[in-house]
Amino acid sequence: HKRLCAYRSRMNYGAVTTGSLHAPSATIDHNGRFLAVFNVKEGKEQQGWNDVMTLPRWLSLNADDSLRIEPAPEVESLRSGHRSVEPTDIPANGEVILEGIKGKAMEIEAVIHPCEAREMGLYVLRSPNGQERTRISLFPKRDNRRPYFGSLQIDISDASLRSDVFPRTPEIGPLDLEEGEPLRLRVFIDRSIVEVFANGRQCLTIRAYPEREDSSGVSVFARGSAAKLVSLDAWQMRSIWPELRNREDPSQYQ
Repeated sequence: HKRLCAYRSRMNYGAVTTGSLHAPSATIDHNGRFLAVFNVKEGKEQQGWNDVMTLPRWLSLNADDSLRIEPAPEVESLRSGHRSVEPTDIPANGEVILEGIKGKAMEIEAVIHPCEAREMGLYVLRSPNGQERTRISLFPKRDNRRPYFGSLQIDISDASLRSDVFPRTPEIGPLDLEEGEPLRLRVFIDRSIVEVFANGRQCLTIRAYPEREDSSGVSVFARGSAAKLVSLDAWQMRSIWPELRNREDPSQYQ
């Protein structure tokens, strides 16, 4: 667990005060797992209450002492309304809207092969006309001769039309894929919060505040060259609060 503490700087890659992680708490559970939760700061002016918490993260070490970051498996108990997408070609410099995959409280599991694309990924919380959308993407490492490493990002530049949202640069963290390794994403959306786990090696969190009620769509895109959506599964996420769970209608997020 002391070795795990050495990775504390791996949790936040952006400005703390504008929608990023803050004030972690961690514990060892009865199964010996090292679990952590974080406070996530607001990315806009406060309106009567302040900040939210992340999902619990299960932190562990691989055999080579590299850090492994995964959502606690218990969050899967919130899944409902499963939908999936067949393998899909993503054209170069194009975007494919995934019909029927929508939500403002949802989980997405996606596998994307970058092929030769210089950037590829997902848009979530997308309005039908693309006026609002949150960009989750990977810039793969391409050439060992250049001082360039792969990076994962969440970009909220186009996430909101609201005037009270604080400006900020994307949340960007390092992520190198092995030769032939696809990008494996676990994306959790809960209204304003977006958490992205990638390949068990990276996790980014940010706040997004879509103004439009219909900003709930999902699409895939590629830049430079074509990429391949290998698979995508999506679930609506039920509330953890029993008083809400019984009356919540997943169809409201479709």
